[in-house]
Amino acid sequence: MPGVLLLEAIAQLGGVVAQNDPAVPRLGDVRLTAVRAAKIFGAAVPGDELVIRAAVDGRLGGLVQISGTVDGPHGRLAEGKVTLSGETAAAE
Repeated sequence: MPGVLLLEAIAQLGGVVAQNDPAVPRLGDVRLTAVRAAKIFGAAVPGDELVIRAAVDGRLGGLVQISGTVDGPHGRLAEGKVTLSGETAAAE
């Protein structure tokens, strides 16, 4: 599993975390908008058990800032910050 897919895993888990906060309305059509401070230290191979962590750092309208890490059996494989964007519900 190459590093770019490890960052995608952070974005995917971040989207799940962001969309499951009961205090915040869900976004529609969520997309990966930006990747910052990405560091790739290695790649995963078949059979590796990965621990993926993601946390919401902040929100602004339809933007969600996520920070995350991916750890493998021998240490950290990737870390970075991703920004997700989505459509907010229209005001009635």
